[in-house]
Amino acid sequence: MCGIAGAFGVAGEARLDAMLDAIYHRGPDESGSHVDRDAGLAMGIRRLSIIDVESGSQPIYNEDDTVAVVFNGEIYNYPALRERLEARGHRFETDCDTEVLVHLWEEYGERTPDHLNGMFAFAIWDREAESLFLARDRLGIKPLYYVDDGEGVRWASELRALLAAGVGRTLDERAVSNYFTLRYWAWPQTPFEAVEKLEPGTSLLVTREGRSRREFWRLENDPETGSLDALADRFRTMIEESVEKRLMSDVPIGAFLSGGLDSSTIVALMSEMKADPVRTFSIGFEDQSYDESSEAAFVADHFGTDHHEVTVDLSSMDLFGDVIEYFGEPLADPAVLPTLAISRYASEEVTVVLSGEGADELLGGYWYFREIPRHMRRFDWLPPGAFRLAGKLSRHTPVRRQTMQYFSALESTETAIEGVAQRFQVPADTYTDLDYSSEETGLAEMVRGTAAYVDGTSTDRQEEFYKRMLAFDLTYWLPDDLLYKVDGTSMSTSLEARVPFLDHNIVEFAYNVPAEHKMGGYKPVLKRAVSDLLPERTLSRDKHGLGVPVSEWFRSDHGAIARWLTADRVDATPYLDADAVFDVWETHRRGRHDRGLTLWKILNFVAWYHTIVRRTDGRQFATCPA
Repeated sequence: MCGIAGAFGVAGEARLDAMLDAIYHRGPDESGSHVDRDAGLAMGIRRLSIIDVESGSQPIYNEDDTVAVVFNGEIYNYPALRERLEARGHRFETDCDTEVLVHLWEEYGERTPDHLNGMFAFAIWDREAESLFLARDRLGIKPLYYVDDGEGVRWASELRALLAAGVGRTLDERAVSNYFTLRYWAWPQTPFEAVEKLEPGTSLLVTREGRSRREFWRLENDPETGSLDALADRFRTMIEESVEKRLMSDVPIGAFLSGGLDSSTIVALMSEMKADPVRTFSIGFEDQSYDESSEAAFVADHFGTDHHEVTVDLSSMDLFGDVIEYFGEPLADPAVLPTLAISRYASEEVTVVLSGEGADELLGGYWYFREIPRHMRRFDWLPPGAFRLAGKLSRHTPVRRQTMQYFSALESTETAIEGVAQRFQVPADTYTDLDYSSEETGLAEMVRGTAAYVDGTSTDRQEEFYKRMLAFDLTYWLPDDLLYKVDGTSMSTSLEARVPFLDHNIVEFAYNVPAEHKMGGYKPVLKRAVSDLLPERTLSRDKHGLGVPVSEWFRSDHGAIARWLTADRVDATPYLDADAVFDVWETHRRGRHDRGLTLWKILNFVAWYHTIVRRTDGRQFATCPA
C-alpha cells in the first residue's frame, strides 16, 4: 500500500485531491475515494498493489455499502480471518486482505485491531453510526497523523498531505526541543502544534458526540522461563512462522541483505521456503572504510541468492534533497541516505522486500546494552545512589558521559531522562529560545511512561534497567526513527518493506526473555536460535550499521552543505543562533570536538524548514537550492 488521507466534519472533499497528490509515489498506482457529503466525510487512498492486484481497489465496502475502509499496510493473518468471517455468514467480493477489515468492524467494532497480525494504518467509515475509526499497528510500522480542531478531524499517512489540506504550520517548540535532543519526533509530537501522531497500538473513534481513544496493545511484563536452548528453540519457531507469513504476495519479492546476523537470518529462512533463488539487495560504498558489501556477497553466495549490489559514493550528498522532499518531518538519521539508495535500486526488480529492522531493539543489540554486565560487576559494591551521583559527576570529569548517564538511571527515573539526552550531542548555546526542561518538553513523561512498564516488577537492578532501556527504544526510537526511515524511503520508491522481527508475538516474547540471555554478547538468544542455519563467519560478526561520514563532510568544503547552511538561511530559521551554529562548525572543522551529529541535525532542520514550512503552494516540494 502507499498512503491514505481524509477528513470528517470539515470541508474535506475540496481538499482530498490535494492531500492525495501530496502523498509521494513514484511508480504507477491507482487512487480511489469515498465521499459522503451529507456527513461531511471524504477519504481516499493512493494504492501500491501487492495482493489481489486486479480486484483489490480501494475503498472497499461491506455487503450493503454502509461500511467503507481505506487501508495502508498488510494483514498477514487475513486468510484465517476470512475463513472465520465467512463461517459467520459474511460475503467477500475480493481476495484482498483489506476486505477483512469491514467485516471485522461489523463483528467486533472498536476491537477490530485486536484480531490483526500485520502492519497497518486504516480508516473505517460507518455510515449508519456516522462514526470514523482510525487505528495504527502495535509497533508503529505504518505512520498515521491527524488533526482534531474540535470541529472535525483530518488524517493522513503522510504529514505533507495534512499541510496540503491547509493545516497550520506553527512550530511546536516542545517538539523542536526534543528533536534536537533525540534527532527524531517522538509521538504524539510532530513539528507542528496542530498535528499529532496516533500512538502505536492505539485507535481513535470519532463521532458527532465526541472522541474516544483506546490502547489495544502495549508492552507487558510476563517473564519467560527456561534455558537458553529452550528459549532459542521457541524463538526459531516464531521467526520461521513470521517470515513465512510475510512471503505472501502477488508481486515480486526480495530481501535487503547487509551480511549481518539479522538480515542473513531472514534470507536463510526465505531460501528454505522459496523454490526459486531469493532476490537479495545490498549496498556497497566506494570508501572502503565504510564498505561491507563483501559480507553480503558471502552470505548471498552461501545461500545461492540472485544477488544485486548498488555502490554509493559517500563523498556526495546527491540524495539529501530528495530526503528532505519525501519526509514531512526532518529525520537526522544519516543512514536515511543509503537506505533511500538501496530502496530505489531494489524497486527496479521487486515490489516487496523483507528487512531486518527491530532485532537490535528487541534483543539489546546496541553497545550500551552490552556494557551493562561489565559495569554492574565493576560497580556492584557501590552503595545505593552511587550511579546517580556518578552520572552528575560525569558532567565535570573525563569519564565517558554516555555510559555513566545510562547507569545513573538504575537509581532514578528522572536521571534516565539525562541518559536519553546523552545519546546525542546537544551543545549549549547553539539553539535559542528553546526550553530543554524535560518536564516542559514532555520528555520526562515519555521516560516515566516506559519506565512504568517495569518499575517494581523485579528485584534485580540489572534486569529492571535493561528492560527500561529496551522499553524506551521499542516505544520511541523504533517507530519514530528506524521504522519511519524505512517506510518513508521504501514507499517513496513504490517499494513495500516488511519486518519479520516485529511480529507482535515475537516482540512480546523477546521483550520478556531474561536479560541474562540477552546481555554479555551480541544477541546470544538469536545466535543460538540460528546456529545451524548460518555460516560461522556470519554468526561471529559483531553489529555494523550503515555508516555515513557526516563528520568528514562538515570538515570539508562540501558544496551541498555550504549551499544549505548559509548565514542568511540559518538566521531565518527559528530557534537557531547563526553565530553559535558557525562557532560550533568551526570548532568541529578544527578537530577540537566531533560535532558531526549535532551539525547534521541542524542541517536537516534548516533544509526542512525552508523546503516544507515556508512553502506556500502545498503541492510542489523543492529539492536542493541552487
